[in-house]
Amino acid sequence: MKNRQLIITCALIISMLNVGKIFAQTPVWQGKGRIAISSDGNEHDHDDWAATPLSLALVAAKGLQDNLVLYTYSDHVWGSNQDHPTSKSGLNSYQHMRESALKGGEWFGFNNTNFICAVDNAEVAYTALRDEINKSSEENPLVIIAAGPMQVVGEAINRADVSKRQYVSLISHSGWNDNHSDKPHKQFWDTHSGWTFKEIKTAFSGEEGGRLNCIHITDQNGREDYEGLKAPKEKFDWIKTSEARNNNAYKNGAWEWLYTRLETCVKKGDFDPSDAGMVVYLFTGVEKTSPELAKEIMENPVLN
Repeated sequence: MKNRQLIITCALIISMLNVGKIFAQTPVWQGKGRIAISSDGNEHDHDDWAATPLSLALVAAKGLQDNLVLYTYSDHVWGSNQDHPTSKSGLNSYQHMRESALKGGEWFGFNNTNFICAVDNAEVAYTALRDEINKSSEENPLVIIAAGPMQVVGEAINRADVSKRQYVSLISHSGWNDNHSDKPHKQFWDTHSGWTFKEIKTAFSGEEGGRLNCIHITDQNGREDYEGLKAPKEKFDWIKTSEARNNNAYKNGAWEWLYTRLETCVKKGDFDPSDAGMVVYLFTGVEKTSPELAKEIMENPVLN
C-alpha cells in the first residue's frame, strides 16, 4: 500500500525542550489540508468527555482551528445514556459530551468547525464526513481521527468518491473502537453491527478501494514501556500552573475550563483523555505519547 503522507526520506530530529527526549519521527500533519475527528463519549466509556476538549486545545495550540473542518461527536449512533446516566454534576452522558465538544469549540476558537451530534441523526454525520472526503486532493488532503466506533467513519468512506480516498488518512489506536460496531455489549441493551477498522482497511486501502491510508498506532492508554495519555492526575498539574495558560493564543479561563473537563473522567486516580494521543501523534509522529508531550504543544502555541 502506498503511504502518501508518511514516506520517511530521512530522520527528522525533534528536540522536546521540556521533555528531555529526542525523537526521530515524521508527523502526519505536513502543514496543509484538513482534519476531521469522529468521537464517541455518549456511551460505554466516558474518556471522550476529557479527550475531546484536550484534542481541541491541542489543535488550537497549533493555530489550526479553521483546518478542523468537522467534529462528529457522540458517534455511538445506536443509542446513548444507558451506561452513564445522570452524574453528580446533573448532566447525563449525552449532555457531558455536548458540553465537551461545543463549549470546547467556543473556548478554543473553533468558530468555523462543523460540530455534529451523530447520535441525533447518523445520516447527517455520514453525509458531512463524506462531503469532506470528496473535497480532498493532493494539495488539500484530509486526516480523519477515529476516536469512537468506526461506523460513522466507515459509512462516510463507503459513500465517498473512490478517486478521493487516496488523499485521505485514517488514524486509530484503540482495539475497542476498532471492533465495537460488531462487538456490542450483548448482555446489556445494545445489539448492532457496522464498520470495523479491519473492514475499512480491507475494503478501501487497496487499489480498487481507492488507496485509503490506514494508520494504526499504539494504544494511547499506555503500556509498561510508555505512559500514554491515561496518566495520574498530577501529571496534568501543568494545566493549572503553567504560565502559558495566560498566553494571548488562548482565551482567558480556557485552561481552567479544560482542567474541569479532565476531572469528569477519573479512573483509579488517573485522568483519561487517551484518544487525544492521536492528535499528539498527528503533530509529532510520536506514538508513545505522554502528558509531557501534550504540555510541550500547548506551551508553545502558534498564534492564529
